[in-house]
Amino acid sequence: MPNDFFADRRRSVLLLVVVLMMTLSVVAWWFGDDNASRFAAAAMGRIGLVLGALWLAWPSLRRPAQWLPAGVSVIGVVALMVLAAQPRLIFAVLPAVGTLMALTVAVKTFRGRG
Repeated sequence: MPNDFFADRRRSVLLLVVVLMMTLSVVAWWFGDDNASRFAAAAMGRIGLVLGALWLAWPSLRRPAQWLPAGVSVIGVVALMVLAAQPRLIFAVLPAVGTLMALTVAVKTFRGRG
């Protein structure tokens, strides 16, 4: 383990929130009898799991991939937003996203050689 494993305060706070959410989820599930407490337990458990995955991925999120052009992530996010709004557009969005990503990678490749 590197020396700065717990050095980043935001990552440490994130771990604290994960532990808190998972603990509250177990408490709500264990002591709750009605549907509201089961719902709260499930919600806090899912949030805790997602934040736990974010905690694990934190070091790789701090440094973006050098081989991936910045435009690819923007194209992906825009495509996800379009598909979330209109899922029926998947057959139009996927080829467009593939073409734009290939074009972005090709442009980065040719710029790197010059």
